Amino acid sequence: MKKRERNSKRRAIKLIAFISATGFALAGVMPAAAANSDCIYTPTLDKAHQTTDFSLGQGVKAQSWQWQPGSDAQNASLSSLGAKVSIVTGNLRYITFGVLHQGIPRSQDLRVLSNSNPRSIGSLNGDYFDSSGPWSAMIQDSQVLYSPPGRTGVVGLTRRNVVDAKGYRSTGTLTIGTRKFNISGVNQPSPGSTSLVVYRTNYFNPVTPKGQTTLVLKAGKVYKIYPNGAAVSSKSGTVIQVKGYLAPIIAKLKVKSAVKISLPPVPAFEDTISADTVAATGSISSKSNTLIFDSVNYTNLSASSSTLFDSDFSDTTRAGRTTLRIVPDTTGKLFVRNVYKYGFQTRVDAGGYIIQANSSAASTTARKFKVGDEITLSRAYQAEGKNQFVTAAGRGPRIVQGGKLVWICALHNKEHRPRSAIGWNQDGQVWLMTSSRGFDAVDFGYRQGGSTSSQMAEWLMSLGATDAVLLDGGGSTTMQINRPDIGWQRFDLPDGAWWRELANAFSIDRKN
Repeated sequence: MKKRERNSKRRAIKLIAFISATGFALAGVMPAAAANSDCIYTPTLDKAHQTTDFSLGQGVKAQSWQWQPGSDAQNASLSSLGAKVSIVTGNLRYITFGVLHQGIPRSQDLRVLSNSNPRSIGSLNGDYFDSSGPWSAMIQDSQVLYSPPGRTGVVGLTRRNVVDAKGYRSTGTLTIGTRKFNISGVNQPSPGSTSLVVYRTNYFNPVTPKGQTTLVLKAGKVYKIYPNGAAVSSKSGTVIQVKGYLAPIIAKLKVKSAVKISLPPVPAFEDTISADTVAATGSISSKSNTLIFDSVNYTNLSASSSTLFDSDFSDTTRAGRTTLRIVPDTTGKLFVRNVYKYGFQTRVDAGGYIIQANSSAASTTARKFKVGDEITLSRAYQAEGKNQFVTAAGRGPRIVQGGKLVWICALHNKEHRPRSAIGWNQDGQVWLMTSSRGFDAVDFGYRQGGSTSSQMAEWLMSLGATDAVLLDGGGSTTMQINRPDIGWQRFDLPDGAWWRELANAFSIDRKN
């Protein structure tokens, strides 16, 4: 039964992935208004429907909203079976972002995955998957842990070198007269919904983003105030753009008031969340031969090249046309131990590697290696957007980018289903989000209720996200929170609901 479910799911996901990829490609060329056409109305996350709002520590909050089955949900353009929206949110100033897994190709439910990391505060199901493993790459400690051949979409924690003119998160103080305000960033192109950002004359764009209130400073004084905000020239002086609760307060300040800005030194780097597409690259080389591989720990093997397996692969590899077994000596140097010219199924030695050459060209090259050859291994990944990932795993399509909805509803199914998504902004805020029925039910393995994908996007934007991606949904949608008083608890549904085993998951973690 489980095999049939997975095969069915795989076929369905292939179709959805194709449509999603097409929609994403078109989103870049269609007018912004087209992205919103045919989208189902999104109800607000109002106080009347909020059922949970509490702290998980480290500045992390868990919140949920529930629409009851029947007219309450139907009148809100949600599933008549009910809808629950759940989020866990924190800021990268105080937390970090991780990927949970049990090795390749193992799968576990989110309870087991969450308990595997003692620093995790909240967790969310991850990538689409089937019996072969995740559909997209996984990166851990800046190295490819798993990758099928070709480019796949990922989302995760990146570490980028800070360029002052292109913006960064900051602390510091803006003093106007006797009033002091906390600064959240410098030169940021896409600040979040609650922010106070300083734009200096070195800002890389000629015009700053528009805030809800805008100040222009000259000669140590407030030169001009735009109480309704304005996008102004970055060369006009020091510009302050304010969003959120501080905007109406700062709008009431007086022109010519004395101003002082206090900022710490520009940091060398900062951690952010990014979405990108990546492809594994690598090779093994002896003195006279080099064999290229384009996939890592990929169960099905690359059809066009070779696949590298390391000790993170917990199963027996499939046999390629030619198999190389590589083991370390006592000093850590790598040597070819066996050359199986017609392929061989085998497990990976501790600290060693298996190369399965599967195409005819790769197999011909692999057979040129000899037992005893000393090997140099090179492995890396290429990211289309040049992101340097610390940790990452597979994602679905983008639904929000640069503060705009990029999900073209006219091209997609608008069925209400359980959904999972990740949102973030330049202030470092991260949101894990699910929509579900909210109640346990006899559903015969087919989750019902929830929301549309565009509703997920609208909710995340309303919370302050400027970027967001979808993850696997349906029966895979699962969220857990680690409550300080009682420990781990399922958050999208009651603990008694059934759990699906997952290939990986995402987590918000304590830094220390």
